[in-house]
Amino acid sequence: MNVDYEAIDELFRQHDIEGLISSGAPDDEYESEVEKIVTALEALPPSDASINSIVDIFDNVWIKMFGGSEEQRQRRRFDFEEIAEKVLRFFG
Repeated sequence: MNVDYEAIDELFRQHDIEGLISSGAPDDEYESEVEKIVTALEALPPSDASINSIVDIFDNVWIKMFGGSEEQRQRRRFDFEEIAEKVLRFFG
């Protein structure tokens, strides 16, 4: 899947899933996560691109970077699905 790093970064900054940017963290707070996500999206064959497969990528990266309980994973899911829809619409 061919994606644009800046666009993906912007989506994650806008959603600020962990609320870190709104709490005063720098705008590049999610840079490490976005780098891993972009790498995984670029490796995803277009034929396998779906909302669920993209959300799974986001979730896997987020768990590695932030950890969290099942409840936290479920709360993030709404944002992940919204971002995945945009990614699929623009780059799918």
